[in-house]
Amino acid sequence: MLVVILICIIAVALYIKFRYSRVALYKFAETWPTYGDLPILGHTHWFIGGPERIFNNIRTLMDAINAEGKTVSSVWIGPSLYMVSFNPDDVQKILETCLEKDYSYKFLQTWLGNGLFVAPIDLWKVHRRLMLPIFHNRIIEDYIEVFGEQGNVLVERLQEQVGKPSFDVYEYITSCMLDIVFETSMGKKMDVQHNPDTPYLRARKTVMSIINMRLFKAWLQPDVLFNLTSHATVQKENIDATHKFTDEVIRDKIADFDEENYKEGRKDILQLLLERKLAFSNIELREHIDSITIAGNDTTALVISYVLLLLGEHQDVQEEVYKELKMIFGDSQRRPTKEDITKMDYLDRVIRETMRLYTVVPIIGRKTQKELKLSTCTVPAGVGCVVVPMVLHRSKKLWGPDADSFNPDRFLPENSTDRHPCAYIPFSYGTRNCIGRYFGMLAMKSILANILRSYKVTSQAFDRLKIEILLFPVNGHQITLEKRL
Repeated sequence: MLVVILICIIAVALYIKFRYSRVALYKFAETWPTYGDLPILGHTHWFIGGPERIFNNIRTLMDAINAEGKTVSSVWIGPSLYMVSFNPDDVQKILETCLEKDYSYKFLQTWLGNGLFVAPIDLWKVHRRLMLPIFHNRIIEDYIEVFGEQGNVLVERLQEQVGKPSFDVYEYITSCMLDIVFETSMGKKMDVQHNPDTPYLRARKTVMSIINMRLFKAWLQPDVLFNLTSHATVQKENIDATHKFTDEVIRDKIADFDEENYKEGRKDILQLLLERKLAFSNIELREHIDSITIAGNDTTALVISYVLLLLGEHQDVQEEVYKELKMIFGDSQRRPTKEDITKMDYLDRVIRETMRLYTVVPIIGRKTQKELKLSTCTVPAGVGCVVVPMVLHRSKKLWGPDADSFNPDRFLPENSTDRHPCAYIPFSYGTRNCIGRYFGMLAMKSILANILRSYKVTSQAFDRLKIEILLFPVNGHQITLEKRL
């Protein structure tokens, strides 16, 4: 009994010390509006439940804060304070100034180490500068041939679904994108489209599932508690499996690399990194390649799948896309070239409008490293700043009363001229934006062009969404296909 009392006294003393050390932070938070918080818990209760409930809670919370008309609001998640702003000027300052990722990204860091997506700011600055030339438009355009090859395989595989009941097209799209990112990043022909169930891919899915669970279950976030669960063992085993795969590819590539007689023509990203003699260790190479394959696959595959859902629901828009493709390709089923892709103006607007309505990276978290002056407050160093593109992109203040409707013509040049640069940020914004955005746009146009020339898509209205790190429909991307004559 005495031991229990002593433990309680120590715990209370530590809590008082913790609170005292943060008095300035609490005083700052009290000066700014909040909504829906509870004593001690803050807003943590909004982030409890399954992926669909959490999405609905976040949307309800953010919409309520936005409706209050306050440009900046405070949100407490456990002991962490976040400032949320829906003012595009504030968003621009946050994304230009706060380049350090928020604490919550540490769960991905366990897997991806110091890859570009999650690297600490000092290391990110060095590595981003070294890698930026490798993502030059001219180099990315060399991969258009790969997009076309794998897009053709995808069209062949989709044939098995013609005339059948609805199916989840995302499973097909993500297999196609995996083949693309493996070949373009590592020179590895995986043929995932014909072999979608491999140990490596199962390991990836398991790790993603556990990381998502930790993000939204507060009691699993402290390492000391997480490490007591079986999830920690499962995560480590599967992370080790994915690392082993990438490590073997890198070792083989280095063993085969001959800097005196390297091949001409198209080169994968790993080959380009070796040729430029960048001072990356094997571990750093693996961290960057893993980050590229994960970010380059899931986000792009999701956008393509959402485009097909929306076109299946809006047949008039789908027909306009088809007419544009017929003007470019005629009756030919040839692979799209760079010149073809540059002519896909309407398809480009469809993709951009899809990314507005269904922002697959719905939340961006950053941390202030020094005082940051926003529109109505000055945020001290060490505070989290949350940008919520999924709310910005549907804001009636920014997009008009029909913000929830699907209208690709929003992105006509004449309708975009006066738009604030941070009213629309599907690839984030500022120097820490998505390094692969050009790759993603080319891949999406190429793959969609192949699908929509071959098939007419039908789908039903969908409105139930969930967050599993990225944004997914609860019932999947359900479509039906009809062969084009």
